[in-house]
Amino acid sequence: MKKKKRKNRSYIGFIAPGFIMYTVFMMVPLAFAFYYSVFDWSGIGPKTFVGFGNFIRLFTNERVSGTFFNALGNNFKYLLCVLLIITPIQIFFAYMLHIKIRFHKYIRFMLFLPYVISTSIVGFFAMILFDPNVGVLNKILTALFGKDAQQAWLGDPDMVFKIFVCVIIWQCIGSGMMIFFANMQEIPSEIVEASVIDGCGEWKRFWHVVLPMLTSSLTTNITLSVIYAMTMFDLPYILVGPQGGATNKLDFINMVFYRYAFGGTYFGETSIGFGSAISVVMFVIILSLTIVTKKLLKKIEY
Repeated sequence: MKKKKRKNRSYIGFIAPGFIMYTVFMMVPLAFAFYYSVFDWSGIGPKTFVGFGNFIRLFTNERVSGTFFNALGNNFKYLLCVLLIITPIQIFFAYMLHIKIRFHKYIRFMLFLPYVISTSIVGFFAMILFDPNVGVLNKILTALFGKDAQQAWLGDPDMVFKIFVCVIIWQCIGSGMMIFFANMQEIPSEIVEASVIDGCGEWKRFWHVVLPMLTSSLTTNITLSVIYAMTMFDLPYILVGPQGGATNKLDFINMVFYRYAFGGTYFGETSIGFGSAISVVMFVIILSLTIVTKKLLKKIEY
């Protein structure tokens, strides 16, 4: 009986390291964020209890709430781009690899390569291309059309978000593509063969046979995309700095949190308490979006 109990508990040794690390680096900081959010505290010195004061100021102060909702709008705008642009592109290239177009192995390698490169390197490449002074794009335009053709790409409010989305497509297309590709590989060959016998063309086969079988990978990709879109920070920070660029067109919630918690822009001082309030609000938003997304996607599972 004792041996059987030991055998049944053997999984604890495998779970324990990950559980401990997750608790220490995720759950404990989360608990402290909730705790600090009800205090007025700069990170140094005594804390002053303010209750829901930080949350009230976040939603009612004109300057703060304007910055917050502008950044939140950019997060949702990017999420919309992910759902309507990036995800369809990932599915398209996954299908091209699935049907093994010419040079498919090389294409798979080249599309997945940017994903394994760190975001700082991706941002550096983007700066080399779009920098208004030394950027390759402006150099080419100058050589072809003269100096009047130069553009302040990352300083143009109408262009900066579009450039950001293009860079994201280049960086992230490989991750979702490989998830869709792996799902396509699991589709029973008998179903595909039956569609060929029935006279389905490539487009009909994709639309009526392959796409309905991708619900599991679609659920995974969209859930990850929602979380990633709402926690965006590193790439826009590299491209335009912590202020969100020209007229805050590339400002995101995590950048607002960074400025108020550590950057001294909370009425001229840093505020860990107010920054924690922002993080708590974002936690609630992300959790709600994730739950809603999973429930909606569960209805279309094959």
